[in-house]
Amino acid sequence: MSPVTALLAGTAVPPAPAPARQARPSVGFPTLPGGGRAALAVECSSRPQKKGTKHHMKTRPKKTQPWDIKRRPTQYPPLPPLPPDWTLVAASATVDAEEALAPAAPVLELAAAAAPAAAD
Repeated sequence: MSPVTALLAGTAVPPAPAPARQARPSVGFPTLPGGGRAALAVECSSRPQKKGTKHHMKTRPKKTQPWDIKRRPTQYPPLPPLPPDWTLVAASATVDAEEALAPAAPVLELAAAAAPAAAD
């Protein structure tokens, strides 16, 4: 464990306080409980890992063969036109609400055709 990590973990004894020479507050350095100052060093990883998009860009499959480099996306025929969402109707072609809600008329042809067969 490095001395800085030990200091942050609280297992190391901080250095003896320095005599107070200046009255201004210390900027950029933390103040120790005894009144001294300590400089903290940042410990970096020896092998940092790439994050997110940078990793995906580095490890993505790359085209290396000439036949693969010359390959183009598939060309599909254009799609047919879509049907309209709204249809305009002439003002004279309005339907009454009562006619639209009325039940359908019963079919009499089927009843008439079935009656003679039952009489026999």
